[in-house]
Amino acid sequence: MKKQNNIALIFFSRNKAEEAKQKSWFKEQSKNQMLAEMLITRASTAIQSSGIPVYHFNEAKQIGNSFGERIANAYQAMFDLGYEQVISVGNDCPDLQNINWIELSQSLQSGKSVLGPDTRGGAYLIAIQKKSFDKSQFEKLNWQKNTLYEELSQLCEETTELVELNQYRDINSFHDIRFLSRQKSFTKSFLKLIAQLLQGFKGIAIEFQIKSHNFYIFKDSPLRAPPIT
Repeated sequence: MKKQNNIALIFFSRNKAEEAKQKSWFKEQSKNQMLAEMLITRASTAIQSSGIPVYHFNEAKQIGNSFGERIANAYQAMFDLGYEQVISVGNDCPDLQNINWIELSQSLQSGKSVLGPDTRGGAYLIAIQKKSFDKSQFEKLNWQKNTLYEELSQLCEETTELVELNQYRDINSFHDIRFLSRQKSFTKSFLKLIAQLLQGFKGIAIEFQIKSHNFYIFKDSPLRAPPIT
């Protein structure tokens, strides 16, 4: 696809080692690192195919104390470079390959905002217009709450028409991995890798871990952007 010079894409993602330290999918850090690498690679491949200029904001490039400050500063940096529309995604939504980047770009160029809702009230993709961006207001959104998508929607609709993408699940817990392993829409090679990570977990152990897992709807993580934990 031809690059859209007025659109930029932010990729919020720590490196696999740092991501594995911060996530608690498995008790074994080796498995956490394997899954982190899988998700980062999968997300990176999806966005690189978009034809949109990608800017990787890893742990070394994000500025701010809170997640809200970090993501707001990233958007501001892109707008300061002269982009009129900015998209952001993280690495924990394995369904980014399903996004129609051409349609998304067309929506942005027609002056609309685009949001991708996740299953916990957050967003795996946030695409907004420069004319609608208020840095102070943006960073003060409840990024760690399950009201985030509703707040983002309201904020976008104050100044633009909103386009909503399909809802997808972020991979933030062991339960999400188990759910992921049962989906038929992914490639056999990807599901095979997930199955390898789940080897050794018997049904009763899995159910116990799901029930006892300390779930977080959102997590203050420099890795996440529109993806929300």
